[in-house]
Amino acid sequence: MKGKQLSAYFELHRRYYRSVNLERDFDRPDAVQGYVPTERSTDALRRILSALNHPNRHRAWTMTGVYGTGKSAFAHYLACLCAPENSQVRQVALEIARRSFEANSSEVAAMEESLPKQGLFRAVATSQREPLCWTIARALANGAGQFWHGKRKPEAVRELTDWAVEIEDGSAQITNQQVLTVLRNIVKAAKVNVLLIIDELGKNLEYAARHQGMEDLYLLQQIAELRLKEDNQVYFLGLLHQSFAGYSERLAAVEQSEWSKIEGRFESIPFTESPSQMTRLIGQAIDRTQADPILHTIHDRAQGWFNVLQSVLTENEISQNVLADAYPLHPIAALVLPMLCTRYAQNDRSLFTFLTSDETYAFPQFLKSETIQGDDIPTLKLYQIYDYFVESVTGLASRINLQRWVEIQGLIQDARDRNPDVLKVLKTIGILNLVTSTGVLRATPQFVTLALCNRADDETEHKHWQDIIKKLQQNGLITYRSQLDELRIWEGSDFNVEAAIYSFIEKERTPLAELLSAIRPLKPLVAERHYTTTGTLRYFEQRYVNSLTNLAELRCSMASLDGLIVYWMDAQLPDRIPAHTVDGKPLIVVSTSKLDVLGSRAQEFQALNTIQKKAPELQTDGVARREVRQRLVEAERLLSETLIQAFDWLEGQNTCWIEGQQEEIRHARVFQSKLSDVCDCTYQQTLILDNEFINRRELTSQGAKARRVLIEAMLEHGNQERLALEGYGPEVAIYYSLLEATGIHRQEDGEWGFYPPCQVKN
Repeated sequence: MKGKQLSAYFELHRRYYRSVNLERDFDRPDAVQGYVPTERSTDALRRILSALNHPNRHRAWTMTGVYGTGKSAFAHYLACLCAPENSQVRQVALEIARRSFEANSSEVAAMEESLPKQGLFRAVATSQREPLCWTIARALANGAGQFWHGKRKPEAVRELTDWAVEIEDGSAQITNQQVLTVLRNIVKAAKVNVLLIIDELGKNLEYAARHQGMEDLYLLQQIAELRLKEDNQVYFLGLLHQSFAGYSERLAAVEQSEWSKIEGRFESIPFTESPSQMTRLIGQAIDRTQADPILHTIHDRAQGWFNVLQSVLTENEISQNVLADAYPLHPIAALVLPMLCTRYAQNDRSLFTFLTSDETYAFPQFLKSETIQGDDIPTLKLYQIYDYFVESVTGLASRINLQRWVEIQGLIQDARDRNPDVLKVLKTIGILNLVTSTGVLRATPQFVTLALCNRADDETEHKHWQDIIKKLQQNGLITYRSQLDELRIWEGSDFNVEAAIYSFIEKERTPLAELLSAIRPLKPLVAERHYTTTGTLRYFEQRYVNSLTNLAELRCSMASLDGLIVYWMDAQLPDRIPAHTVDGKPLIVVSTSKLDVLGSRAQEFQALNTIQKKAPELQTDGVARREVRQRLVEAERLLSETLIQAFDWLEGQNTCWIEGQQEEIRHARVFQSKLSDVCDCTYQQTLILDNEFINRRELTSQGAKARRVLIEAMLEHGNQERLALEGYGPEVAIYYSLLEATGIHRQEDGEWGFYPPCQVKN
């Protein structure tokens, strides 16, 4: 056993690397074979089949659970049950039902009663980060291809084929109303219920959050509320890794509230295992076929841990064999890991991602990096789980627990230069503080010590960690709450940041244009091509305006500016747009959509900025101060991202008027080109002078000196070549561009002198 890597004895069962894919595995009998209905899937099946029998009941569900809990496998099984009666997948699915339930059970009866012989119209799709209407259109196209396979599709749904091609090209322009119309047409044409299943619906929600796609959320709401006059209806099932709130937590508070309202239109089906069941699942996922030489030692260690942790394990219904199966996870890590996943993890930080990922702190890397020495089997402990779930990811915590999360992370960051064992203790306490502050898994001194030990009966190791814990208490890095018998590295805060934000927003009535001008003032924009061809910098002032602004009275804030670009921040477009400002400069007006989203994010940023500067509570509350600082950074990033997207020409949602004429602009480069066109026309008589020392509004000190030297040379050496200037200084550069290139100083009849300018040299 000496020197061998843990990976020589343990690996993950291959079936846990491959999850069900609804599109790929659709109508494949081998993909449904072996499915075992669990208690939670049976309950979900009852609810959905009952709704098929009673159209007046709820017809839209979201199924929520972390990765690896079997949501996709359940959805695939449901789709197979709803296949045509003569299909192989339905026969396999029914056979599974008969084995799992009694022949005359209500479940089997519901299947036979609810499902017509021709099956349902099954529209399934696995989502990508794309608009929701694209995913649904792809699902309907897949369903139409299956339902009318070998038959002529009804005229009303033939556009689905065109949509599928356009989606593949990324050029689809599909509205919510078009999707709803096609759904109605399908129900009429198919004369059966439509079952619409969207796996990975969270990717659509992530896309909507990133692109301010409230239309996607409204489409979900419209489908959930869709009630047709026909006997048949549309049934929707969306699979999520977390609630809507988890996907919207990076949005402004007002937006989150809107998302929560829409989520309320769906009946939620929790699809999560209990932590103890997930601990058993860890044991099932680990392949120990090569571990025979060390199995006796593993069971011996597991027995020792079971004796020490019996009260904890009994409460969580964990046996000695479950502990042995979970090796080489430390027994306490095997208990805490599922709780951490359930409470905090997103789809990219789930239990099975941890078990299968090749990331630095994930389980497979632990197996490769640790070796067995003698009869000492290394175990993956809580501080290593901290490194994966906390250190290697930002923005993981939900806002509900953000204060605790931020404080724990901040304190451990501050201790980076301390002894590695000190960090291990702090991370262990931190993980336990995040998971619970009550119950048997709280961070008692004894429990923390055990979580750091490799063996339950190693007294030397126990004393080592107990001494470090005592020193940390003495130094004030951790506190001990004697009433609860708990160690803590977080203190908590009495300042409610969320309430403070809402309070500010309720009082804030500043118009969006004025608010953005204060927090995100715009810099002048240069007409780039005009500059490269003429050598003259032309600046367009940029400003936010709204309906309170009289466009006919606009003028540039400084006479030196060459034009004005205003961004219209009202939903109602102006009636008349003048071509020029009062001072005769070119006027460009740009409008945009998504003003509500932009407004809410601007308000939240302003609220946090004001709270950070003025809230007296932050002077004495370090926890709240860190939370506000972190939220402010996130709010600023979100506002900047929203502004970029709001005025992104590629989105096709902006309208532009240049000198009073509406122009179609689809790219930022086109807008830049238009600015140069305006300058070329407006300032066409400007001298082309390609020298930045002199072609500027205000001379630099260096330019002023060069001008003086040149004038002196013109007065004293006008009859000499190059005015007798030597070298390559700025005065020489000005001479060449101003006097030599224009021919003002040239030689005629053998004499150098000053003459009227001739054609400028190219």
